[in-house]
Amino acid sequence: MIRRLSIVVVAIVATAGLCGESDDPDIAMVPSSFTDLTAEIDRALDDDPVWVIAGSSRLVRQLADGAAADLLITADAATMEQALADGLVDTTLGVVARNRLVFAVAPDNPGGITSVEDLGDGDRFLGVCAPEVPCGRLAAAALDELGIEVAADTEEPNVRALALKIARGELDGGLIYATDARAFSLDTVDDVRLEAFVTDYVAASVHGGTTGIPAFLRSDEGRALLESRGFLVP
Repeated sequence: MIRRLSIVVVAIVATAGLCGESDDPDIAMVPSSFTDLTAEIDRALDDDPVWVIAGSSRLVRQLADGAAADLLITADAATMEQALADGLVDTTLGVVARNRLVFAVAPDNPGGITSVEDLGDGDRFLGVCAPEVPCGRLAAAALDELGIEVAADTEEPNVRALALKIARGELDGGLIYATDARAFSLDTVDDVRLEAFVTDYVAASVHGGTTGIPAFLRSDEGRALLESRGFLVP
C-alpha cells in the first residue's frame, strides 16, 4: 500500500513517540516535485515508507517543530544548509537529482504567451513560487539575470500548487520546474536562457535515520526513473 500522509498525520506519529522503534516504517520528507516518484520508489525498494510531501521550507519548519523523520530531501541546497545550521539534520548525503526552471503556459495558451519577456506583462495572469521556497528563489534569480520584473498575480507556497493553477487555467502561465510541467502536460516557452537555472535536490539523514532512498536514486534504475520524469541526474 502506498501511503502519502499529510503533515498533520506525521505530527501525530511524532507526538506518539514512535520514531526510532525497530518495527516502525521509515519516514521520508520530500519536496512536492517528488510527488510522482514515490509510488515507483516504493515498488523498486519493496518498501512501505511514510511519505511526507510538502514544500521544502515547510518540511524544515515541521522538523523544527518536532516532527519525526528519517530522511529529508530539499529542492535546493540553501534550504538544506539552513536545516544543517539549525541542527535539524545530520551530515548531508549529497545531491540526488536536479531540476530546471521553465516558463509553463496554460492549456491552449489563452494568454497568447510567446516569450519570457511576457512575464512582465501586467495584463496577463501570471504566477511564481513564494520567494522563501526553492522554486521561488530560482525564479527570482532568473528574473534578476534576465532583467525582467514579473507582474505576478500570485506567489504559491510550493511548485506543485503553482503548476496545478496553471493546468486548471486559473493562470496564463508561471515559472515552475520542468518535471511539474511534464506531470501536467503543460507547454513551455522555448528559451535557452532559462536552461541555465537549475536546482539541486539534497538529501540528509535526520537524527541518525537511514533509508535506501538516496542510494536507489543514484542507482542505474533510480537515475532512469528520474530522467523518465524530466529530472536531471547528478
